Amino acid sequence: MKKTLWGLIIILICAGLAMLFIKPNKYDFKALSEHGEVSLKNYNGKYKAIYFGYLYCPDVCPTTLSLLGDELNKLKRDDFELLFTTLDPERDTPENLTLMAKNFYKDADGLKLNDLPKVAKNYGVKYQKVHLKNSAMGYSVAHSSAIYLLDKEGNFYSEISNLTSENIRENLLNLIKDRP
Repeated sequence: MKKTLWGLIIILICAGLAMLFIKPNKYDFKALSEHGEVSLKNYNGKYKAIYFGYLYCPDVCPTTLSLLGDELNKLKRDDFELLFTTLDPERDTPENLTLMAKNFYKDADGLKLNDLPKVAKNYGVKYQKVHLKNSAMGYSVAHSSAIYLLDKEGNFYSEISNLTSENIRENLLNLIKDRP
């Protein structure tokens, strides 16, 4: 009986120590893509450029995706994934998000997050539904506009909020150099 009790105590201590040292990645997520449910781990082995936006966005989202896509295409690499993540899960589908994102970069995936508020908070994304009177759209989504770069293992690298071609290119090149 004493041996069993000591064995159990040792197991509990080891489990407790493991929990102290193994921290979950706050940037991880579960989402629906056109291929089914995915998480950040599905994209391991590739650098990740994550952009939060929505399909009905009239200007900021298409402009940002265009700038990012241009710079990714200039790199001529196969180890980048563009993840276009919706802030409008009521209207956007993963299939349509993917179609839009692939207009800008070939290796793109559209995502509809399972827990948008939590993931947005973890990334520091600000967004708010804005009702539009007398509009066929009904509402818009005001949102921050930044690109989040993660390395091949899903570790956060940088947030690009100065959305110029030069700044995007510099951040992408630094990611490749710093985390090959």
